[in-house]
Amino acid sequence: MSPVFGSSVVCNAGPLIGLARIKLEWLPFELFSEVIVPDEVRQELLIKDAPDRGALAKVLERARIHPRQLEPDRLLLAELDAGEASAIMAAMQLGVSLVLLDERKARRIAARVYGLQVKGTAGLLVEAKKHGLIESVGPCLEAMVRGGYFLGPNLIAACLAAAGEA
Repeated sequence: MSPVFGSSVVCNAGPLIGLARIKLEWLPFELFSEVIVPDEVRQELLIKDAPDRGALAKVLERARIHPRQLEPDRLLLAELDAGEASAIMAAMQLGVSLVLLDERKARRIAARVYGLQVKGTAGLLVEAKKHGLIESVGPCLEAMVRGGYFLGPNLIAACLAAAGEA
């Protein structure tokens, strides 16, 4: 199956962790032609002693790992963690317009300060349903929350509405 979107995407740790919790860590690789993971994010995913580590290590074999080339600027370092900052910097360095980020502050900075398009895990699930990769968004969101992944009630409601499940 060819990717739904012909574009590349830079991915932070959060979306891959959230998707791994529900055994859908493969999803970005089906939606995008190339998934780029900054080395800082790769290290974050593999160092953590998480139950999803094995699945994440396997799916990272499909990703293009982007080595750090420049230090993130001071705004990023002051406001975000290393993974989020490196995802934004990699997108800027590579000319990739879309980043996968879940943390609200990182999403706001990426969009408003750097002019990047941002999508999160819940939005990926909506796209996956629209393109027939999953049957339903609601059970996926519920399973992520049960697995300890934070998704606010407003976000859940908006995604269910966008997926036609409200």
